Amino acid sequence: MSIFFFNQKAPKLFTKLSVVTSQTAFSLILLFKTDSAQALAAKFNIDPSASFISSYTFSPDSVPFSLTNLGVNSGDTIKLERFGSFSPFDDPTDEYFGAMWATFSADNRLLPNTGEYNGARTDRVPGAINPILPNGCLPLQCLDNSIFYISRVDFNGAIVQVPIDAKFIFIGAADSSFVDNVDLNQDFAVGINSVSTASVPEPNFMSGLLAFGVYATGLQFLHNRKKAL
Repeated sequence: MSIFFFNQKAPKLFTKLSVVTSQTAFSLILLFKTDSAQALAAKFNIDPSASFISSYTFSPDSVPFSLTNLGVNSGDTIKLERFGSFSPFDDPTDEYFGAMWATFSADNRLLPNTGEYNGARTDRVPGAINPILPNGCLPLQCLDNSIFYISRVDFNGAIVQVPIDAKFIFIGAADSSFVDNVDLNQDFAVGINSVSTASVPEPNFMSGLLAFGVYATGLQFLHNRKKAL
């Protein structure tokens, strides 16, 4: 059973989030050079049953995204955005929820789940680093232990500057219990977009990706955007 902030259908204590559960599960939908203001545009599926916090039930571990592999460096500014939704109560016919949170980390370590929920804390992420939000935090967007919301019912999207020494980012569905989270149509995803010019991919590399993938994936990308809560 899941607990969320600001649920339209049922009162909940925390919205839900979770990251890709293995590197092979990363689903890169789109990666391309657009212009100097947006060098990277990537979309990855997120398993809402995985977690990087301790919860009441043992769930799959969230696997962190390597910022280096994404071509993102300390000081770069990125936009994180949630797409799609999932069911917080093991009901694939009612996938209505889509809140997401994240934390930066100096390394990829994730300690074992204790099986006890003691709040939205980074006890399992020893390398957790406080985020930098250049535009400031919306109400309740930034928690006091390095976790920040990418989306909740009342907003979607976070502009963040990558902190010094941050090498990874954990992303997941925000919840207190994750085992009953279901995303049958697998549309729950995070978009990671660069809004700085520090890491612009080379044109010859990107043109190959565009030729191969834009036509096949562009329509699905737009379809998922329409589903965002």
